[in-house]
Amino acid sequence: MKKFINLIKELRKTERGKAILFFAFYAVFFIILFIILGINKNNTLTEKEYETSNDYLFDTSAISDNNYHFTYVITKDNVKYTYDGKRYGDTELITFNNKEYYFDGNKYYENKQEVSNPYIHQEFINFNNFLVLIEKATPDYKTDYKSGSSKYGFLIASDTINKLINNKETDIGDDPNTITVTSDEDNKVSEINYNLDNYCLKNNLCKSNLEIDLSYDQFGEIKEIVNK
Repeated sequence: MKKFINLIKELRKTERGKAILFFAFYAVFFIILFIILGINKNNTLTEKEYETSNDYLFDTSAISDNNYHFTYVITKDNVKYTYDGKRYGDTELITFNNKEYYFDGNKYYENKQEVSNPYIHQEFINFNNFLVLIEKATPDYKTDYKSGSSKYGFLIASDTINKLINNKETDIGDDPNTITVTSDEDNKVSEINYNLDNYCLKNNLCKSNLEIDLSYDQFGEIKEIVNK
């Protein structure tokens, strides 16, 4: 080490030595920079990293039982679409754009007239799809609150979403999308948030952003829904 220090002192005495030290410094700097970039590249989320299942701790049974009130807010290109309704078994009563829709498990009706599906991006409203996606998502964080509720953060690649939801193989890469799950004091899922900016942009589904907020409450309190 002493010899190395003496060598540096000697090199600093001449212009040529200073030039050698200058180029040596930047050579070391760029080597370190490339190593860091290589590590970050290896840490980039890819579909392969989502192949293993996650043991998440929240309870999804209250939603799977199909008896609840819901509010779905879909923000696409900064425009909000709000759906408010209730679900009982396979039936739903939905209010959207001041219109009421009835779903009998197969078809949608407005004033007993069959209409097209009023939901946009129903694939992310479908709770079975959530269960499929969360199995392949990578846990990012968990936050516990004094109220007893908890928030779970997950990351998921657009390629994974395309494969699981659209049955399509892609090689999009880039930044992952996020899924945030909120559970109540009984550990039952009460909110699900999707931030799908990368997914929608890479699939040309939007111009700027896509965020989906799903909220659930009144579990087990909904009575039979009848098309009036």
